Amino acid sequence: MASDTRERIVAVARDLVHGASLSEVSMDGVCRAAGVHKGSLYHFFPSKEALGAAVLARNWELMDAVLEEAFADDVAPLARIDRFIDAFTRRLAMAREKWGVTPGCPLGGLAAEFAGHGDEARSQVTRILNAWTGYFTDAISQAKVRGEIHSDVDPAEAATRLLAHLQGLALLAKAYDNPELMLQGKADLRMLLQAPG
Repeated sequence: MASDTRERIVAVARDLVHGASLSEVSMDGVCRAAGVHKGSLYHFFPSKEALGAAVLARNWELMDAVLEEAFADDVAPLARIDRFIDAFTRRLAMAREKWGVTPGCPLGGLAAEFAGHGDEARSQVTRILNAWTGYFTDAISQAKVRGEIHSDVDPAEAATRLLAHLQGLALLAKAYDNPELMLQGKADLRMLLQAPG
């Protein structure tokens, strides 16, 4: 029962944060939307930062599941990245249907906002970003071994460039309210990695 209440609060907070931002969401608003008293909210989340950390963690769980599926090794390494971009685009399109606007990256905006909340928050953001780039680094390393990208490409640096580029595309998708802009990342990937094709 208590875990159901906590889950409901996190789900409601996610929706509210993605419709605006963490700074714009009030604890009163979360209580109203979740149908809980303030005592219940503060029992699970003693501060807005604690609630933000839970939302960020949930967003990462969902993104990690998408990454896990996309990076299965049944296709070539660069095709795995393409598959992730396709899946990410579909997620943004589904969010657009749900909320009426494209929300951008469920991790990027919140991570940028949340990282300014102290060392613990920054550490959480760093762990998430390192895990995310790890998927890219592994695929890029394998593509390098296979001769699909130039031998002088540093996989970790390339993975960071790729994540930064995708975050920029997610921002544009949000600004233009067009999830399909994310698909540009598939063509840009080859340029960023100095790969043919």
